[in-house]
Amino acid sequence: MEIPEHRKWMVNRMGPDQRRVTDEYMAGVFEVAQFAWAQEKFKKEGKLRCPCKICKCKKHQLVGDVMGHLCMKGFMDGYYYWTNHGEKRPPIPPVVSNNYYKCSGVREDFNDFEQMVMDVAGPSLGTYIEQQTDECGDQIREDPNPEAKIFFDMLKAAQAPLYNGCENYSELSAAIQALSIKSDFNISETCFNQWMDFMGKALPNDNRMPENFYRAKKSVEKLGLGCIKIHCCPNGCMIYYFPDDKNLRSCKICGEDRYKSVIRNGKVREVPLKKMWYFPLIPRFQRLYSSMQTASQMSWHRENIRDPCYLSHPSDGEAWKHFDERYPKFSMDPRNVRLGLCADGFASFDQTGRTYSCWPIILTPYNLPPWMCMRREFLFLTIIIPGPSNPKGKIDVYMQPLIDDLKLLWNSGVMTYDVSLQQNFIMKACLLWTINDFPAYGMLSGWMTMGKLACPICMENTKAFTLQHSRKTTFFDCHRQFLPFDHCYRRNKNSFRKRKDETTLPPQRLTNEEI
Repeated sequence: MEIPEHRKWMVNRMGPDQRRVTDEYMAGVFEVAQFAWAQEKFKKEGKLRCPCKICKCKKHQLVGDVMGHLCMKGFMDGYYYWTNHGEKRPPIPPVVSNNYYKCSGVREDFNDFEQMVMDVAGPSLGTYIEQQTDECGDQIREDPNPEAKIFFDMLKAAQAPLYNGCENYSELSAAIQALSIKSDFNISETCFNQWMDFMGKALPNDNRMPENFYRAKKSVEKLGLGCIKIHCCPNGCMIYYFPDDKNLRSCKICGEDRYKSVIRNGKVREVPLKKMWYFPLIPRFQRLYSSMQTASQMSWHRENIRDPCYLSHPSDGEAWKHFDERYPKFSMDPRNVRLGLCADGFASFDQTGRTYSCWPIILTPYNLPPWMCMRREFLFLTIIIPGPSNPKGKIDVYMQPLIDDLKLLWNSGVMTYDVSLQQNFIMKACLLWTINDFPAYGMLSGWMTMGKLACPICMENTKAFTLQHSRKTTFFDCHRQFLPFDHCYRRNKNSFRKRKDETTLPPQRLTNEEI
């Protein structure tokens, strides 16, 4: 980023002798503190975000501590406009380009809710954004089709102020903020409705505050952030997912009832005994290609030239290269998605609570560069398998919706619009890796991971043995057979099992046909 002329003092901290801070820099630090402290927000909090190279605006400090940090460590890189301290960036002239953000060319010029709308808009976004005028208003050259109209409605909602003269909230941002508060503090629906009714009456008459919980949900429904709730058999035998099973009232495997009757507000209602949550996968992948920030990075693994001597990305590994050789048609298009699946259970209650194990299934696309694919926003939570116990060998029952989507992405693919190249293509995906511990590996693969035959490589040739007193199986000293035949550890009779050397070769791996 180019340094503004009036902020060049920020990079000239030390004097020529490199022993003391320059007077110009000290005056600038005092100017920052004075400007930030004049903002109403910081007067209430009593602390400022520290923009030094160490804190990077992530920590709140007293004014004196902030000035001390800035003098000793300097400003963090690129912080030439004090946006975290109340200063607004100067307007940037429009950039004429055929990219995702044609209006200005800079993603950061849009607020958070506008960016969210654009990232959710999907394939229609890149096609119809070109129809907008240079002023980026609501004027378009022709009537949009229904898909494009959805995007323009969402964008209009994200930009429309909550009431005339309101600068802080729009109709969409107010609805999202209200729903977020309800979720964070577990507010009841009745309380939420009364609160929204009060806010609507307290604000000016022309306000667009949602009337109740139903209207708030409907206003953000088009963002595509919802999930599918699927009823399950309490014993994990089946899910009521397929068309032929949706109307069943009991499990066709064990006969367990699907619903239980409860009394709510004086009425008898049927509530499912167990249900799971599925977050559709395909729209999320299409969303990656509807944003300029991610669409241009989805081919990073092919376009970025790296040192072949180092393993810096999964695409440098033998598994990725072997897959490319085995399926050349899939690997021909670098935009096809390679996935890793992670599954594990966690206790959603603390140690004082009841025993409950919930199983999330997470997918991540490895097309992205290393500094992106491990970020939280690219770890896609797809399934939440409810407890109270782990699904064990029936985990495949709960994964049927995900398996169907993965089959569709592998066999036929889905039409997707790549906004970075301004073209449609058939996006396919493959699952290359699963990431889990050994017990979860047994659940996903169907392999028994207990007892002497737990190792999927050694199988009946295992060297595991049972401890004499505890009667537990141990795999101690089973690894030396995988060392080179002339390795010194093979002849070591003291550091491993006493008076025993290793002379056998490792077991031969089975081919797919043999398995």
